[in-house]
Amino acid sequence: MRKIITFVAAVSILAGSVRAQTADSLTVSAPDYEKIAAEVADMASPYYYPRLIGRYEKGDTTLTLDDFRHLYYGYPEQPGYKPLLSSPYADSLDRAFGKKTRLEADDYRRVAGFAREILKEEPFSMRDLNVLAFAYQMLDEPERAAVQMFKIRGIMEAIRSTGTGLKEESPWYVIYMRDAEDVLNLIGARFTKFIILTRSVEYAPVYNMPDKRNKGYYFDYSEVYKRRPDYLDELPKQKRKFEVNPLYNPRSKQNILPR
Repeated sequence: MRKIITFVAAVSILAGSVRAQTADSLTVSAPDYEKIAAEVADMASPYYYPRLIGRYEKGDTTLTLDDFRHLYYGYPEQPGYKPLLSSPYADSLDRAFGKKTRLEADDYRRVAGFAREILKEEPFSMRDLNVLAFAYQMLDEPERAAVQMFKIRGIMEAIRSTGTGLKEESPWYVIYMRDAEDVLNLIGARFTKFIILTRSVEYAPVYNMPDKRNKGYYFDYSEVYKRRPDYLDELPKQKRKFEVNPLYNPRSKQNILPR
């Protein structure tokens, strides 16, 4: 299936901006999920979730790293957190635009529309924030594009603040399986697979590590498996598996994420 070259190039450029501006060194600490859950549920807390997510959705660029840590790691306590489900819009871009060789303004508006629908269900999906930023850029709306890039940088920094990522004992914590792939793509890591080490930690060998003494990155998925996925009972015919959209699968020829 043919892909639009300008689309791939623009997404890569946007991701490069994140890679360049994300801090290389942060004070790291694993997320204290119990403490975060208490703070985001406390109406007197500056991290009270309804107010915090409202600021995020409005594009408040004064959000701090601590705000993003509470947004991202507080989300598993929210009713919308369903990490084993794929959005019904996930393949919409491929179906709608897969055979096109050129996009017009109306097409970019549809791209933005699909991305916004996905983000209603998965507000911290970096790949879809990236696509939305691209669409806004192509629609000559740089300020709206910049807000999406700010969100991506905030999510990236929150994840990278949870560990070095270089040891099983100091992994990067993610709340969706796909977030590990997105982090690796956005930092320009070359990888082909994930290796399961424990029930909560996986390891991705990387071929272009900055320091050759390190061989890859570790990710903790404990929140994904923490709760019984009761919401899947609502869809008895759905296969209980992780589905990877080929547009965002680094092993797929259809992949549009930066390499």
